[in-house]
Amino acid sequence: MFDPTQKVSPPVLESQAKKILKSGVFEKLLQSAPNIIMILNEQRQVVYLNRHPVSQYDYENTTGVGQRPGECLGCVNAPRGELGCSSSEFCRVCGFNAAITASQRGSEGQDECNIALTNGSSLTLSVSTRPFAFEGETYIFCTLENISEKKRRQMLESIFLHDILNTAAILRGLSETFEELPREQVKDMLNEVSGNITDEVQSYRLISNAESQLLKPDYSLLDISDIIAEVVRSLQSMHRYKFRQVEMDVSVANIVTERTLLRRVLMNMIKNALEASNQDDVVRIYAHYDKNEEVARISVENPQVIPQNDQLKLFQKSFSTKGRGRGWGTYSIKILTEKYLNGSVSFVSEKGKGTIFTIEIPSLSESGS
Repeated sequence: MFDPTQKVSPPVLESQAKKILKSGVFEKLLQSAPNIIMILNEQRQVVYLNRHPVSQYDYENTTGVGQRPGECLGCVNAPRGELGCSSSEFCRVCGFNAAITASQRGSEGQDECNIALTNGSSLTLSVSTRPFAFEGETYIFCTLENISEKKRRQMLESIFLHDILNTAAILRGLSETFEELPREQVKDMLNEVSGNITDEVQSYRLISNAESQLLKPDYSLLDISDIIAEVVRSLQSMHRYKFRQVEMDVSVANIVTERTLLRRVLMNMIKNALEASNQDDVVRIYAHYDKNEEVARISVENPQVIPQNDQLKLFQKSFSTKGRGRGWGTYSIKILTEKYLNGSVSFVSEKGKGTIFTIEIPSLSESGS
């Protein structure tokens, strides 16, 4: 029974501490710690990992020993560098890499990183690092907190707050000028406001279900030219895109795919291009079916160039060129195209060429294979 008046002597306390630290019990306790604990050597190889942050069924080496952090976590960019994790161009904008670099220079590191995983999911981590010496060698102690759900909630709140404020401003303007505006204009503005909110809610629901493996695609035959024209009409019915120039070079092509998801991908591609370009810029859409490769290839082009550092972060989950916490960026395009349409996403952004996003999707069977 606990007696608050009693305390053990310092020698007894020291003995207890040493026994715990040297026993196998301490190792088991670390495995139950809420955060991931990782210790790296000077070559950034894992020498200790209390438990793997991703399902043990996804990776053979669940101890992580010998691997570098990106390899251990299953980062899609780790194999892209000639020397693995820490050597690709994408590592330049990785928060985990920045924190480790700070500790290798002798100070504590603190950052966040968004990791796209080879199993198709993603991970957002809060990373803290600090260097320490042991028996003449230097190591880096890392604690990783999975903040994916926290970031998801923050993003959702930011989207809703942003849209609610915009809606409130528009509604206030309408209330002040209601008697002066034509009835049809008022109706159009109200439709656009409600449509914007609905669009964001549907985007969030799609992404959430896609990440949680809850989407149930319904594959059907459709004409690529019809769905592109429908999306363009939908966007140009909105006041802010009404007078924007959109040119289309689109061939009729019937393929079997998921209509709702493809429509969402196209909506995001075209909307991103319109928002990234200037009022007088022309956004161009190209779509053709390649009979030899049996894929539909759809490209959306605008004349603006994406800064190099932004290009490296473009497909990260919480990154958007519209600002922190805004929209779903190109992450939604990538996850829906690659995970559910069995396609691929690519882009080029260069001076003189502008920015071109391209998706390639195959014609699937009714079952989606």
